[in-house]
Amino acid sequence: MATVQLREHQAQAGEGRLNPNERGRLALLSALAEAPDLEAAATFLVGDFLAASRATRGLLFQFDADEEQLELAAQVSQDETSLIELSIGDRIHPWMVATLSLTPVVSALDATARARIPFDTWTVLPMARPHYRGAPAIWPEAYAAEVLGPAGARLVPLQDRPFSGAPGGLVVLDTVLDDSTIQELASLAMFAGPVLHRVAAHLDAERALERVSQERSRYQQMVDSLPDPVVITDSSNDIVLHNKRAEHLLFVSDDDSTGRRGAVEINNLLFSSYLSHATIAGATSNGARELNLVDPVEGHDLLFEVLTHSLQERVGGEDAVLSVLRDVTDLRGASAELERQVQRVRQAEIVVTEERDRLNLILENVADPILVTDVAANVILMNDEAERLFHGSRGEPQSHRAALALRQNDTKVTSFISEFAITSDRRRRERMRLTHPETGAALPVEVVSGKIRNERGEAIAIVCALHDLTQQAENERLYEALKQLNGELEERIAAATADLEQQNERLVWQSVELAKANKLKSDFLASMSHELRTPLNAVIGYSALLVDGLAGALNDSQLNYVLRSRTAAQHLLSLINDILDLAKIEAGKMPVNVEPVALSDLIGEVAQQVEPMVATKSLSFTTDVDAACPRIESDKTKVKQILLNLLSNAVKFTNQGKVALSVRGEGDCVRIDVADTGVGIKPEELDTIWEDFRQLDQSRTRSVGGTGLGLSITRRLTQQLGGRVSVASVFGEGTTFSVHLPLAISSSSGASDAPGWSANG
Repeated sequence: MATVQLREHQAQAGEGRLNPNERGRLALLSALAEAPDLEAAATFLVGDFLAASRATRGLLFQFDADEEQLELAAQVSQDETSLIELSIGDRIHPWMVATLSLTPVVSALDATARARIPFDTWTVLPMARPHYRGAPAIWPEAYAAEVLGPAGARLVPLQDRPFSGAPGGLVVLDTVLDDSTIQELASLAMFAGPVLHRVAAHLDAERALERVSQERSRYQQMVDSLPDPVVITDSSNDIVLHNKRAEHLLFVSDDDSTGRRGAVEINNLLFSSYLSHATIAGATSNGARELNLVDPVEGHDLLFEVLTHSLQERVGGEDAVLSVLRDVTDLRGASAELERQVQRVRQAEIVVTEERDRLNLILENVADPILVTDVAANVILMNDEAERLFHGSRGEPQSHRAALALRQNDTKVTSFISEFAITSDRRRRERMRLTHPETGAALPVEVVSGKIRNERGEAIAIVCALHDLTQQAENERLYEALKQLNGELEERIAAATADLEQQNERLVWQSVELAKANKLKSDFLASMSHELRTPLNAVIGYSALLVDGLAGALNDSQLNYVLRSRTAAQHLLSLINDILDLAKIEAGKMPVNVEPVALSDLIGEVAQQVEPMVATKSLSFTTDVDAACPRIESDKTKVKQILLNLLSNAVKFTNQGKVALSVRGEGDCVRIDVADTGVGIKPEELDTIWEDFRQLDQSRTRSVGGTGLGLSITRRLTQQLGGRVSVASVFGEGTTFSVHLPLAISSSSGASDAPGWSANG
């Protein structure tokens, strides 16, 4: 409509039949008020002024009271020339002077002034505003004329202005008009200013109402999407607002069955009774109580934890109370079952601890040195006798001779183990001569060794028992001496020769019997070799006592040495545990304790353990557990070990960026993703990372440590829990490990077939 009127007015003005007084102020203001938006109204007003003044270009500025500057609102050009886009905040700008003083300004500029004014000749018509929170100072006419200078600008004061002193904006025409036309157009502009302002205010109000409506709808959707019933009641315990879940429990429809109506009626009675008792007891302020209701569809009992909170506002003249009903039916059942599982686990731990202590006592009282190494001859475990033979007595200073003897002993045994590791033999016996570290005497021993193999027949560890042959070697030496003497004196002592032969036969019989006894003892000790972690635990314990100052204060150098020793011992113990865990898994002796596992709680525990490592490297660490993710029936300890292995690897190989842990439900299983922005893995190496003792980049893994068993153990533990683990990586950008675990370990899964598996934990 505004566009049609604009065209009609422009046509009439072009024919010379109308002037501003003849068009009438009411018609103009009515057209502005009926404009669909502010831009249309402003464009119509500028077009109308162009038609009345026969100018070709015009601008309309609005005065921004908050910013105290002019903002371009509309521009019209009858010859389709490009106009300007600007805002004016300069107080000495002629157009700003006209706006603040509500006085028209007319000017024809010289070349110097055109740098600040976009038109060569112009007439500025100011507009008023109905209300203004803080009216700026109005500059006097003399100052304004001085600012405009001798460039031809002049002020045209209005006569008898009945307008507000609030600036609303201005209209700029690219022409110079006579005083009478300026007075007429300025009067129209002053009347049009408040109308434009109210049009803008009306549009702002409509948009604000629309936003309020959208926000209200959004909040209602949010409340309805909550899984817990939410209601708001007045002081009479009548429900005034509720969400979808509350409607399911407390409201009926015309199509509901009689049974559902009865259940809903019972629920309303129970809920009203609860609110009444809670009000009497003063529990309407952040209190939590239990409430029993009935499922209107299934008919079974439901247990809710009710959280009530006073809204501190009045609904219908009465105080309102917000109540949130949290369903804890399954939680209470799971809590009871978890308590039973914990009791059973504690009993099992007591039995296992007693058995372990008994085995450790037997092992530590064996007189022969026993040690366990990997295939690279790195020591995993050794008892006290082996410790004295290869490392010396604890807490005693070592002489140069003793240190040399220890190195020689270590070199000989390491060479023997390395040679044995590359053969296909399962067992091996060999004699060698060691040196006693304390006395320096020769120590002949027989080394009886055997390989510990995995399910693929690969050797993962070597057990060696060293039997002292000092007495036997002495007997053999005497035998050789007697035999030599017998050869030299054969003719003179024939009778003595026969006696020596009898003695030799007895010695051979004794040697065979001793070998049998030693073999039986070796076989027994070989089966106990994986329990030899006690000496290393003692090293760690004594180091901790020294660090804590229980043996006296340490200087900085001593403390540094002790801390390094303890770190090395802890690292060695970690390696031992990894290898023994791997051996247990491969031997089928790793038990699986099945229990309900809340992944949200488990992720919180894991995050607390990982935070120090992440903070050390200044990485970003985030966790995201889907609220809809169900509980799983699995081994909590092994799930935690899997996550710690993957997160430890992610932190090790990420120097900058982030590490993220997310959990999602996928049908009959849950998916756990561990993503990092680290170095990544090359495509050709994705299959080899799962191999035992495999480390892809030795230069990098040397700096972060490890044996290459973490991913191998993680894969085996995941398979034992009936799940699978996969990896996706972009070299140089990052890696994501994905673990899929079933909701429950079935009896047909690989975990249930392993020895030690128990459905009851």
